[in-house]
Amino acid sequence: MRLTLPFLPFPLARPRRYMAQALLLLLVPALLLAGCDRIADAEPPLRIDAVGTGTVQAFVADSTGKGLTARDGQGRIVPGLAQSWRVSDDGLSIVFRLRDARFADGDPVSATDVVQSLNRARSSRGPMMVRAMLAGVSSVSTPLENVVEVRLTTPQPELLELLASSPLAIRPGGSGRSTAGPFKIEPREDDASVKPAAGALAPVVLARNANYFAAGSVFPERVQLQPAGAEAAIARFNRGEVDVVTGGSLQGFGSARVLAKRNVLKLEKQRAGIFLLLNQRKPPLDDLRVRTALSMAVDRQALGLGLFGSPDAAAIPGLTPRSLIGYTDGPVPDWAQWPLVQRLEEARRLLAEAGFNPQTRRLKLQVAIPQSQEAERLIAQFADEWAAIGVDVALARRSPEAHAKAVGQGDFESALTMRTAAHDSPLPFLLPFGCGANRHGVCLAEADRLLASGWKATSLMERMQAMAAAERLWMNDGAAIGLVQPLGWSLVAPEISGWTPNPTGVHPLHSLQRTPARKLIK
Repeated sequence: MRLTLPFLPFPLARPRRYMAQALLLLLVPALLLAGCDRIADAEPPLRIDAVGTGTVQAFVADSTGKGLTARDGQGRIVPGLAQSWRVSDDGLSIVFRLRDARFADGDPVSATDVVQSLNRARSSRGPMMVRAMLAGVSSVSTPLENVVEVRLTTPQPELLELLASSPLAIRPGGSGRSTAGPFKIEPREDDASVKPAAGALAPVVLARNANYFAAGSVFPERVQLQPAGAEAAIARFNRGEVDVVTGGSLQGFGSARVLAKRNVLKLEKQRAGIFLLLNQRKPPLDDLRVRTALSMAVDRQALGLGLFGSPDAAAIPGLTPRSLIGYTDGPVPDWAQWPLVQRLEEARRLLAEAGFNPQTRRLKLQVAIPQSQEAERLIAQFADEWAAIGVDVALARRSPEAHAKAVGQGDFESALTMRTAAHDSPLPFLLPFGCGANRHGVCLAEADRLLASGWKATSLMERMQAMAAAERLWMNDGAAIGLVQPLGWSLVAPEISGWTPNPTGVHPLHSLQRTPARKLIK
Protein backbone atom coordinates (compact mmCIF):
# COMPACT_ATOMS: atom_id res chain seq x y z
CA MET A 1 0.00 0.00 0.00
CA ARG A 2 1.29 3.40 -0.97
CA LEU A 3 0.84 6.27 1.43
CA THR A 4 0.55 9.72 -0.20
CA LEU A 5 1.45 12.61 2.03
CA PRO A 6 0.30 16.17 1.42
CA PHE A 7 2.93 18.60 0.19
CA LEU A 8 4.85 20.07 3.11
CA PRO A 9 6.92 23.22 2.70
CA PHE A 10 9.85 21.86 4.71
CA PRO A 11 12.22 18.90 4.48
CA LEU A 12 11.08 15.80 6.36
CA ALA A 13 14.50 15.59 7.91
CA ARG A 14 13.91 18.78 9.93
CA PRO A 15 10.21 18.57 11.01
CA ARG A 16 10.47 20.29 14.38
CA ARG A 17 11.74 23.53 12.88
CA TYR A 18 8.80 23.88 10.52
CA MET A 19 6.02 22.04 12.34
CA ALA A 20 4.38 25.21 13.76
CA GLN A 21 4.27 26.79 10.31
CA ALA A 22 2.74 23.67 8.80
CA LEU A 23 0.01 23.47 11.44
CA LEU A 24 -0.79 27.16 10.91
CA LEU A 25 -1.16 26.65 7.16
CA LEU A 26 -3.43 23.69 7.71
CA LEU A 27 -5.58 25.65 10.17
CA VAL A 28 -5.91 28.88 8.15
CA PRO A 29 -8.92 27.69 6.06
CA ALA A 30 -10.75 26.56 9.18
CA LEU A 31 -10.04 29.84 10.93
CA LEU A 32 -11.31 31.79 7.94
CA LEU A 33 -14.53 29.77 7.89
CA ALA A 34 -15.00 30.31 11.62
CA GLY A 35 -14.45 34.03 11.06
CA CYS A 36 -17.22 34.04 8.48
CA ASP A 37 -19.54 32.41 10.98
CA ARG A 38 -18.67 35.02 13.59
CA ILE A 39 -19.32 37.83 11.14
CA ALA A 40 -22.66 36.30 10.34
CA ASP A 41 -23.49 35.93 14.01
CA ALA A 42 -22.36 39.44 15.01
CA GLU A 43 -25.34 41.43 16.27
CA PRO A 44 -25.58 44.85 14.57
CA PRO A 45 -26.69 47.70 16.80
CA LEU A 46 -30.38 48.52 17.05
CA ARG A 47 -30.61 51.74 15.01
CA ILE A 48 -33.01 54.40 16.26
CA ASP A 49 -33.65 57.88 14.89
CA ALA A 50 -35.03 60.15 17.64
CA VAL A 51 -37.23 63.07 16.57
CA GLY A 52 -37.70 66.19 18.65
CA THR A 53 -35.63 68.33 20.95
CA GLY A 54 -34.18 66.30 23.80
CA THR A 55 -35.50 62.90 22.65
CA VAL A 56 -32.05 61.32 22.48
CA GLN A 57 -31.14 62.69 25.90
CA ALA A 58 -34.39 61.32 27.32
CA PHE A 59 -33.69 57.85 25.91
CA VAL A 60 -30.14 57.89 27.23
CA ALA A 61 -31.29 58.95 30.71
CA ASP A 62 -34.05 56.32 30.80
CA SER A 63 -31.76 53.56 29.50
CA THR A 64 -28.73 54.18 31.68
CA GLY A 65 -30.53 55.06 34.91
CA LYS A 66 -32.86 53.07 37.13
CA GLY A 67 -35.16 54.21 39.91
CA LEU A 68 -36.91 52.34 42.69
CA THR A 69 -39.67 51.56 40.20
CA ALA A 70 -39.62 51.14 36.42
CA ARG A 71 -41.93 50.85 33.44
CA ASP A 72 -42.35 47.82 31.25
CA GLY A 73 -42.95 47.88 27.50
CA GLN A 74 -46.65 48.57 28.02
CA GLY A 75 -46.08 51.55 30.30
CA ARG A 76 -47.04 49.69 33.49
CA ILE A 77 -45.21 50.24 36.78
CA VAL A 78 -42.97 47.29 37.68
CA PRO A 79 -40.18 46.77 40.23
CA GLY A 80 -36.93 48.57 39.53
CA LEU A 81 -34.14 48.71 42.12
CA ALA A 82 -36.88 47.94 44.64
CA GLN A 83 -37.98 44.33 44.30
CA SER A 84 -41.23 45.10 46.16
CA TRP A 85 -43.09 47.80 48.07
CA ARG A 86 -45.96 48.17 50.51
CA VAL A 87 -48.28 51.16 50.85
CA SER A 88 -49.81 51.80 54.29
CA ASP A 89 -53.59 51.80 54.72
CA ASP A 90 -53.70 55.59 55.08
CA GLY A 91 -51.48 56.07 52.00
CA LEU A 92 -48.94 58.12 53.94
CA SER A 93 -46.08 55.62 53.94
CA ILE A 94 -44.47 53.51 51.20
CA VAL A 95 -41.87 50.95 52.27
CA PHE A 96 -39.51 49.67 49.55
CA ARG A 97 -37.42 46.52 49.85
CA LEU A 98 -34.29 46.78 47.71
CA ARG A 99 -32.96 44.02 45.50
CA ASP A 100 -29.32 42.99 45.21
CA ALA A 101 -28.17 45.38 42.47
CA ARG A 102 -24.98 47.07 41.32
CA PHE A 103 -24.05 50.24 39.54
CA ALA A 104 -22.39 50.06 36.14
CA ASP A 105 -18.95 50.36 37.78
CA GLY A 106 -19.66 47.28 39.90
CA ASP A 107 -20.29 48.98 43.25
CA PRO A 108 -23.39 47.76 45.12
CA VAL A 109 -26.54 49.90 45.32
CA SER A 110 -27.27 50.63 48.98
CA ALA A 111 -30.24 52.04 50.85
CA THR A 112 -28.06 55.04 51.70
CA ASP A 113 -27.59 55.73 47.98
CA VAL A 114 -31.38 55.70 47.56
CA VAL A 115 -31.99 58.08 50.46
CA GLN A 116 -29.29 60.49 49.29
CA SER A 117 -30.53 60.42 45.68
CA LEU A 118 -34.15 61.17 46.61
CA ASN A 119 -33.20 63.83 49.14
CA ARG A 120 -30.97 65.51 46.56
CA ALA A 121 -33.92 65.62 44.12
CA ARG A 122 -36.08 67.19 46.86
CA SER A 123 -33.47 69.83 47.67
CA SER A 124 -32.53 72.99 45.82
CA ARG A 125 -30.03 70.95 43.81
CA GLY A 126 -32.80 69.01 42.08
CA PRO A 127 -34.69 70.13 38.93
CA MET A 128 -37.37 72.70 39.81
CA MET A 129 -40.26 70.69 38.30
CA VAL A 130 -39.17 67.51 40.12
CA ARG A 131 -38.86 69.39 43.42
CA ALA A 132 -42.37 70.74 42.99
CA MET A 133 -43.80 67.29 42.30
CA LEU A 134 -42.05 65.87 45.38
CA ALA A 135 -43.52 68.51 47.69
CA GLY A 136 -45.72 65.88 49.32
CA VAL A 137 -42.71 63.82 50.48
CA SER A 138 -41.99 64.64 54.12
CA SER A 139 -39.05 62.28 54.71
CA VAL A 140 -36.96 59.48 53.21
CA SER A 141 -35.23 57.10 55.59
CA THR A 142 -33.63 53.66 55.79
CA PRO A 143 -34.97 51.78 58.82
CA LEU A 144 -33.12 48.60 57.77
CA GLU A 145 -30.07 47.82 55.66
CA ASN A 146 -32.03 47.02 52.47
CA VAL A 147 -35.25 48.92 53.22
CA VAL A 148 -36.24 52.50 52.37
CA GLU A 149 -39.34 54.26 53.69
CA VAL A 150 -40.89 57.30 52.00
CA ARG A 151 -43.35 59.23 54.15
CA LEU A 152 -45.97 61.57 52.65
CA THR A 153 -48.09 64.46 53.83
CA THR A 154 -51.04 63.33 51.69
CA PRO A 155 -51.91 60.18 49.70
CA GLN A 156 -49.95 60.29 46.45
CA PRO A 157 -50.37 57.03 44.50
CA GLU A 158 -48.83 58.59 41.39
CA LEU A 159 -45.51 58.78 43.26
CA LEU A 160 -44.79 55.22 42.15
CA GLU A 161 -44.89 56.46 38.55
CA LEU A 162 -42.75 59.47 39.35
CA LEU A 163 -40.08 57.26 40.94
CA ALA A 164 -39.69 55.49 37.60
CA SER A 165 -38.68 58.73 35.83
CA SER A 166 -35.05 59.43 34.95
CA PRO A 167 -34.61 62.48 37.28
CA LEU A 168 -35.14 60.09 40.21
CA ALA A 169 -32.66 57.47 39.04
CA ILE A 170 -30.48 56.25 41.92
CA ARG A 171 -26.81 57.25 41.89
CA PRO A 172 -23.95 56.43 44.26
CA GLY A 173 -23.91 58.93 47.09
CA GLY A 174 -26.89 60.65 45.52
CA SER A 175 -24.87 62.48 42.89
CA GLY A 176 -22.25 60.08 41.50
CA ARG A 177 -21.76 59.61 37.79
CA SER A 178 -22.34 55.85 37.74
CA THR A 179 -25.85 54.52 37.04
CA ALA A 180 -27.61 51.20 37.46
CA GLY A 181 -29.64 50.90 34.26
CA PRO A 182 -29.61 48.22 31.55
CA PHE A 183 -27.20 50.18 29.32
CA LYS A 184 -24.15 52.35 29.61
CA ILE A 185 -22.82 54.93 27.17
CA GLU A 186 -20.15 53.56 24.88
CA PRO A 187 -17.24 56.00 24.51
CA ARG A 188 -17.37 57.51 21.05
CA GLU A 189 -13.65 57.14 20.41
CA ASP A 190 -13.99 53.36 20.87
CA ASP A 191 -16.49 53.19 18.02
CA ALA A 192 -14.87 54.95 15.08
CA SER A 193 -16.87 52.79 12.65
CA VAL A 194 -20.08 54.65 13.56
CA LYS A 195 -20.00 58.02 11.80
CA PRO A 196 -22.79 60.55 11.31
CA ALA A 197 -23.94 61.49 7.84
CA ALA A 198 -22.80 64.82 6.43
CA GLY A 199 -24.41 67.65 8.40
CA ALA A 200 -25.95 65.25 10.95
CA LEU A 201 -25.36 65.25 14.69
CA ALA A 202 -23.18 62.46 16.06
CA PRO A 203 -25.08 59.40 17.32
CA VAL A 204 -24.97 58.12 20.87
CA VAL A 205 -24.15 54.44 21.21
CA LEU A 206 -25.36 52.46 24.23
CA ALA A 207 -23.86 49.12 25.21
CA ARG A 208 -25.42 46.45 27.41
CA ASN A 209 -24.46 46.90 31.07
CA ALA A 210 -23.05 43.59 32.27
CA ASN A 211 -23.59 44.65 35.90
CA TYR A 212 -27.32 45.30 35.44
CA PHE A 213 -29.33 43.16 37.87
CA ALA A 214 -31.38 41.69 34.99
CA ALA A 215 -28.73 41.72 32.26
CA GLY A 216 -30.13 38.47 30.85
CA SER A 217 -33.36 40.24 29.92
CA VAL A 218 -31.60 42.98 27.92
CA PHE A 219 -31.98 41.92 24.30
CA PRO A 220 -29.92 44.42 22.23
CA GLU A 221 -26.19 44.29 22.83
CA ARG A 222 -25.85 47.81 21.43
CA VAL A 223 -28.23 50.62 20.51
CA GLN A 224 -27.36 53.52 18.23
CA LEU A 225 -29.43 56.66 18.90
CA GLN A 226 -29.34 59.35 16.22
CA PRO A 227 -30.93 62.82 16.61
CA ALA A 228 -32.87 63.59 13.43
CA GLY A 229 -35.51 65.83 11.96
CA ALA A 230 -38.84 64.18 11.24
CA GLU A 231 -38.62 64.29 7.44
CA ALA A 232 -35.03 63.04 7.33
CA ALA A 233 -35.82 60.25 9.79
CA ILE A 234 -38.81 59.07 7.76
CA ALA A 235 -36.69 58.99 4.59
CA ARG A 236 -33.92 57.02 6.34
CA PHE A 237 -36.45 54.53 7.67
CA ASN A 238 -38.00 54.01 4.24
CA ARG A 239 -34.51 53.33 2.84
CA GLY A 240 -33.94 50.68 5.52
CA GLU A 241 -31.16 52.63 7.23
CA VAL A 242 -32.79 52.61 10.68
CA ASP A 243 -34.95 50.13 12.59
CA VAL A 244 -37.07 52.61 14.57
CA VAL A 245 -38.07 56.26 14.32
CA THR A 246 -39.59 57.60 17.52
CA GLY A 247 -40.37 60.79 19.39
CA GLY A 248 -42.70 62.12 16.72
CA SER A 249 -45.77 64.13 17.64
CA LEU A 250 -47.14 67.12 15.73
CA GLN A 251 -43.90 67.53 13.79
CA GLY A 252 -43.80 65.13 10.85
CA PHE A 253 -47.16 63.51 11.61
CA GLY A 254 -48.60 64.21 8.16
CA SER A 255 -45.56 62.80 6.34
CA ALA A 256 -45.42 59.73 8.56
CA ARG A 257 -49.09 58.99 7.94
CA VAL A 258 -48.75 59.41 4.15
CA LEU A 259 -45.31 57.92 3.46
CA ALA A 260 -45.07 55.05 5.96
CA LYS A 261 -46.59 51.63 5.46
CA ARG A 262 -49.55 50.94 7.70
CA ASN A 263 -47.93 47.97 9.45
CA VAL A 264 -44.96 50.09 10.64
CA LEU A 265 -46.76 53.26 11.79
CA LYS A 266 -47.49 53.16 15.53
CA LEU A 267 -49.81 55.77 17.04
CA GLU A 268 -50.46 56.43 20.70
CA LYS A 269 -52.65 58.89 22.57
CA GLN A 270 -50.14 60.86 24.55
CA ARG A 271 -50.46 62.14 28.08
CA ALA A 272 -49.78 65.57 26.66
CA GLY A 273 -51.38 68.77 25.46
CA ILE A 274 -50.72 71.45 22.86
CA PHE A 275 -51.32 74.99 24.12
CA LEU A 276 -50.99 78.57 22.98
CA LEU A 277 -49.26 80.69 25.62
CA LEU A 278 -50.25 84.35 25.88
CA ASN A 279 -47.69 86.85 27.16
CA GLN A 280 -49.57 88.98 29.67
CA ARG A 281 -46.61 91.37 29.89
CA LYS A 282 -47.28 92.62 26.37
CA PRO A 283 -50.33 94.73 25.37
CA PRO A 284 -53.00 94.02 24.31
CA LEU A 285 -52.66 90.53 25.84
CA ASP A 286 -52.56 92.14 29.26
CA ASP A 287 -56.31 92.67 28.78
CA LEU A 288 -58.40 89.71 30.01
CA ARG A 289 -61.11 90.51 27.47
CA VAL A 290 -58.64 90.00 24.62
CA ARG A 291 -57.31 86.72 26.04
CA THR A 292 -60.84 85.40 26.56
CA ALA A 293 -61.95 86.39 23.06
CA LEU A 294 -58.99 84.59 21.47
CA SER A 295 -59.75 81.42 23.43
CA MET A 296 -63.47 81.54 22.61
CA ALA A 297 -62.82 81.76 18.86
CA VAL A 298 -60.96 78.44 18.55
CA ASP A 299 -62.88 75.48 17.12
CA ARG A 300 -61.10 72.81 19.17
CA GLN A 301 -63.34 69.97 18.01
CA ALA A 302 -62.01 70.39 14.46
CA LEU A 303 -58.34 70.34 15.47
CA GLY A 304 -58.00 66.63 16.24
CA LEU A 305 -59.57 65.47 12.98
CA GLY A 306 -57.92 68.18 10.91
CA LEU A 307 -54.39 67.58 12.21
CA PHE A 308 -54.33 63.93 13.22
CA GLY A 309 -57.32 62.45 11.41
CA SER A 310 -58.55 60.83 14.61
CA PRO A 311 -61.06 61.63 17.38
CA ASP A 312 -58.45 60.29 19.83
CA ALA A 313 -56.73 63.66 19.45
CA ALA A 314 -59.23 65.17 21.88
CA ALA A 315 -59.98 68.85 22.42
CA ILE A 316 -58.52 70.59 25.49
CA PRO A 317 -60.98 73.29 26.58
CA GLY A 318 -59.15 73.96 29.85
CA LEU A 319 -55.48 73.69 30.79
CA THR A 320 -55.13 69.90 31.19
CA PRO A 321 -55.93 66.85 29.03
CA ARG A 322 -59.15 65.03 29.87
CA SER A 323 -57.52 61.57 29.99
CA LEU A 324 -55.71 61.93 33.33
CA ILE A 325 -56.90 59.17 35.65
CA GLY A 326 -58.61 60.60 38.73
CA TYR A 327 -58.80 64.05 37.15
CA THR A 328 -61.30 63.53 34.36
CA ASP A 329 -63.61 66.14 35.93
CA GLY A 330 -61.16 69.01 35.57
CA PRO A 331 -62.73 72.44 34.98
CA VAL A 332 -63.81 73.72 31.56
CA PRO A 333 -64.90 77.27 30.63
CA ASP A 334 -68.59 78.05 31.00
CA TRP A 335 -68.74 78.92 27.29
CA ALA A 336 -67.14 75.66 26.14
CA GLN A 337 -70.55 74.13 25.28
CA TRP A 338 -71.79 77.14 23.33
CA PRO A 339 -72.13 76.78 19.54
CA LEU A 340 -69.17 78.24 17.64
CA VAL A 341 -71.36 80.95 16.14
CA GLN A 342 -72.37 82.15 19.60
CA ARG A 343 -68.76 82.09 20.80
CA LEU A 344 -67.59 84.16 17.82
CA GLU A 345 -70.29 86.73 18.47
CA GLU A 346 -69.27 87.05 22.13
CA ALA A 347 -65.59 87.23 21.15
CA ARG A 348 -66.31 90.15 18.82
CA ARG A 349 -68.17 91.92 21.62
CA LEU A 350 -65.24 91.49 24.04
CA LEU A 351 -62.74 92.77 21.50
CA ALA A 352 -64.97 95.76 20.80
CA GLU A 353 -64.96 96.57 24.54
CA ALA A 354 -61.15 96.36 24.43
CA GLY A 355 -61.07 98.86 21.55
CA PHE A 356 -60.75 96.61 18.50
CA ASN A 357 -63.05 96.46 15.48
CA PRO A 358 -62.96 94.09 12.48
CA GLN A 359 -63.38 96.99 10.05
CA THR A 360 -61.56 99.93 11.63
CA ARG A 361 -58.95 98.60 14.06
CA ARG A 362 -57.95 94.99 13.72
CA LEU A 363 -55.80 93.24 16.32
CA LYS A 364 -52.38 92.20 14.99
CA LEU A 365 -51.07 89.12 16.82
CA GLN A 366 -47.67 87.47 16.35
CA VAL A 367 -47.66 83.72 17.02
CA ALA A 368 -44.29 82.03 17.60
CA ILE A 369 -44.05 78.45 16.34
CA PRO A 370 -41.35 75.80 15.91
CA GLN A 371 -40.70 75.70 12.18
CA SER A 372 -42.75 72.86 10.67
CA GLN A 373 -45.59 72.40 8.22
CA GLU A 374 -47.76 70.86 10.93
CA ALA A 375 -47.37 73.83 13.28
CA GLU A 376 -48.41 76.16 10.49
CA ARG A 377 -51.39 73.93 9.69
CA LEU A 378 -52.46 73.99 13.32
CA ILE A 379 -52.53 77.80 13.45
CA ALA A 380 -54.28 77.88 10.07
CA GLN A 381 -57.02 75.66 11.56
CA PHE A 382 -58.36 78.57 13.62
CA ALA A 383 -56.84 81.61 11.88
CA ASP A 384 -60.05 82.00 9.84
CA GLU A 385 -62.17 82.19 13.00
CA TRP A 386 -59.78 84.76 14.42
CA ALA A 387 -59.91 86.74 11.18
CA ALA A 388 -63.71 86.78 11.43
CA ILE A 389 -63.53 88.53 14.82
CA GLY A 390 -60.88 91.00 13.65
CA VAL A 391 -57.61 89.28 14.55
CA ASP A 392 -54.80 88.95 11.98
CA VAL A 393 -51.99 86.46 12.58
CA ALA A 394 -48.30 86.81 11.70
CA LEU A 395 -46.10 83.76 12.28
CA ALA A 396 -42.67 83.94 13.91
CA ARG A 397 -40.87 80.76 12.81
CA ARG A 398 -37.84 79.46 14.68
CA SER A 399 -35.95 76.19 14.87
CA PRO A 400 -37.35 73.86 17.57
CA GLU A 401 -34.35 74.63 19.79
CA ALA A 402 -34.58 78.40 19.33
CA HIS A 403 -38.34 78.27 19.86
CA ALA A 404 -37.98 76.37 23.14
CA LYS A 405 -35.40 78.90 24.33
CA ALA A 406 -37.65 81.83 23.43
CA VAL A 407 -40.60 80.29 25.30
CA GLY A 408 -38.46 79.76 28.39
CA GLN A 409 -37.29 83.38 28.31
CA GLY A 410 -40.73 84.86 27.62
CA ASP A 411 -39.50 86.24 24.30
CA PHE A 412 -42.82 86.02 22.45
CA GLU A 413 -46.23 87.62 22.12
CA SER A 414 -48.04 84.30 21.84
CA ALA A 415 -46.32 80.93 21.45
CA LEU A 416 -47.24 77.36 20.59
CA THR A 417 -46.03 74.84 23.15
CA MET A 418 -46.55 71.22 24.15
CA ARG A 419 -46.52 69.90 27.71
CA THR A 420 -46.28 66.26 28.75
CA ALA A 421 -46.69 64.39 32.02
CA ALA A 422 -44.36 61.67 33.28
CA HIS A 423 -47.12 60.47 35.60
CA ASP A 424 -50.91 60.58 35.87
CA SER A 425 -51.26 64.01 37.41
CA PRO A 426 -52.32 67.52 36.35
CA LEU A 427 -49.28 68.98 38.13
CA PRO A 428 -46.93 69.05 35.08
CA PHE A 429 -49.57 71.10 33.26
CA LEU A 430 -50.37 73.47 36.13
CA LEU A 431 -47.03 74.13 37.83
CA PRO A 432 -45.65 76.27 34.96
CA PHE A 433 -48.40 78.82 35.66
CA GLY A 434 -47.15 79.49 39.19
CA CYS A 435 -45.70 82.86 40.17
CA GLY A 436 -42.00 82.73 39.44
CA ALA A 437 -42.32 79.60 37.28
CA ASN A 438 -42.79 81.49 34.00
CA ARG A 439 -41.61 84.69 32.32
CA HIS A 440 -44.76 85.64 30.46
CA GLY A 441 -46.61 87.36 33.26
CA VAL A 442 -48.89 84.63 34.65
CA CYS A 443 -49.14 85.01 38.43
CA LEU A 444 -52.18 84.36 40.63
CA ALA A 445 -51.30 84.14 44.32
CA GLU A 446 -54.60 82.46 45.20
CA ALA A 447 -54.05 79.71 42.60
CA ASP A 448 -50.56 79.11 44.00
CA ARG A 449 -52.03 78.88 47.50
CA LEU A 450 -54.67 76.36 46.40
CA LEU A 451 -52.07 74.20 44.68
CA ALA A 452 -49.88 74.23 47.79
CA SER A 453 -52.86 73.37 50.02
CA GLY A 454 -53.29 70.12 48.11
CA TRP A 455 -50.15 68.73 49.76
CA LYS A 456 -51.94 68.90 53.11
CA ALA A 457 -55.17 67.27 51.92
CA THR A 458 -56.48 64.37 53.99
CA SER A 459 -57.58 62.41 50.92
CA LEU A 460 -56.72 62.04 47.25
CA MET A 461 -60.12 63.46 46.28
CA GLU A 462 -59.53 66.57 48.37
CA ARG A 463 -56.12 67.06 46.76
CA MET A 464 -57.61 66.75 43.25
CA GLN A 465 -60.29 69.28 44.16
CA ALA A 466 -57.63 71.77 45.26
CA MET A 467 -55.81 71.34 41.93
CA ALA A 468 -59.07 71.75 40.00
CA ALA A 469 -59.83 74.97 41.89
CA ALA A 470 -56.38 76.33 41.03
CA GLU A 471 -56.79 75.35 37.38
CA ARG A 472 -60.14 77.15 37.20
CA LEU A 473 -58.55 80.38 38.43
CA TRP A 474 -55.74 80.19 35.87
CA MET A 475 -58.20 79.17 33.14
CA ASN A 476 -60.55 82.06 33.85
CA ASP A 477 -57.56 84.39 33.83
CA GLY A 478 -56.62 83.25 30.31
CA ALA A 479 -53.24 81.85 31.38
CA ALA A 480 -53.11 79.86 28.12
CA ILE A 481 -55.36 78.59 25.36
CA GLY A 482 -55.81 74.82 25.50
CA LEU A 483 -55.95 73.32 22.01
CA VAL A 484 -55.66 69.57 21.47
CA GLN A 485 -54.27 66.38 22.97
CA PRO A 486 -51.75 65.18 20.36
CA LEU A 487 -51.07 61.72 19.05
CA GLY A 488 -47.52 60.43 19.18
CA TRP A 489 -46.12 58.49 16.24
CA SER A 490 -43.28 56.06 15.69
CA LEU A 491 -42.10 53.89 12.82
CA VAL A 492 -41.08 50.37 13.83
CA ALA A 493 -39.66 47.84 11.37
CA PRO A 494 -41.64 44.55 11.20
CA GLU A 495 -38.69 42.54 12.52
CA ILE A 496 -38.53 44.60 15.74
CA SER A 497 -40.62 43.20 18.58
CA GLY A 498 -41.36 44.57 22.04
CA TRP A 499 -42.74 47.97 20.96
CA THR A 500 -46.23 48.55 22.42
CA PRO A 501 -48.06 51.89 22.06
CA ASN A 502 -49.11 53.24 25.46
CA PRO A 503 -50.21 56.60 26.95
CA THR A 504 -46.93 57.16 28.77
CA GLY A 505 -44.93 57.12 25.55
CA VAL A 506 -42.26 55.08 27.35
CA HIS A 507 -40.57 52.32 25.34
CA PRO A 508 -37.70 50.67 27.24
CA LEU A 509 -34.90 49.93 24.81
CA HIS A 510 -33.85 46.80 26.66
CA SER A 511 -37.16 45.11 25.81
CA LEU A 512 -36.78 45.61 22.04
CA GLN A 513 -35.59 42.69 19.97
CA ARG A 514 -34.69 42.16 16.34
CA THR A 515 -35.93 38.83 14.99
CA PRO A 516 -34.95 38.55 11.30
CA ALA A 517 -34.18 35.31 9.51
CA ARG A 518 -30.50 34.62 10.13
CA LYS A 519 -28.24 34.37 7.08
CA LEU A 520 -24.77 32.87 6.80
CA ILE A 521 -22.21 35.12 5.13
CA LYS A 522 -20.23 33.11 2.60
